[in-house]
Amino acid sequence: MTGSPAASSDPFEPLRRHLREPAYDIDVGRGWWPLVLECHQAVVDEFPEYELLAVKQKYASLAFQAFPRPWKPGGDWTDAEYERLHTLTDAYAERSESVCERCGTEGSRRTSRRIHLVLCDRCQALVPEHGRF
Repeated sequence: MTGSPAASSDPFEPLRRHLREPAYDIDVGRGWWPLVLECHQAVVDEFPEYELLAVKQKYASLAFQAFPRPWKPGGDWTDAEYERLHTLTDAYAERSESVCERCGTEGSRRTSRRIHLVLCDRCQALVPEHGRF
C-alpha cells in the first residue's frame, strides 16, 4: 500500500529530538496540534537545546512540560531561565483553554465528563460522555 508523504509524515517530528524519552507519545487532540507546534517553536527560539518531558491535556489545558536544557544532577539552568520557559508554555496553556481540542475551533471547558475537556458545541455533542475522542 502506498501512501502520500503528507499522510505518513509525523507532524511532531520537530519535537521528537527534544524528548527525554524517545518512545513518548504526544497525547493531545488534533485541534491542539497547531498550538503544540507553535509552543515548540517559541521554546526552541529561546532554548534551542530544551528537553521535552511531556505534552498532554491536563485539567482541560495544554501541559507542555519541559526543561530549558537536558537535566543534570544539580540542575543546569538558572531560575530566570526556568521562569522564562514557564512564561512561554503558560501562554499556550492559557490559549488552549478556548480552543476545541478535537477540531481547533473556538471551544470552552466542559466539566460534565470524568475528564475535563475543551470542546466546541459540535464536538461536545459528538464525543461520547465516557470517552475522549
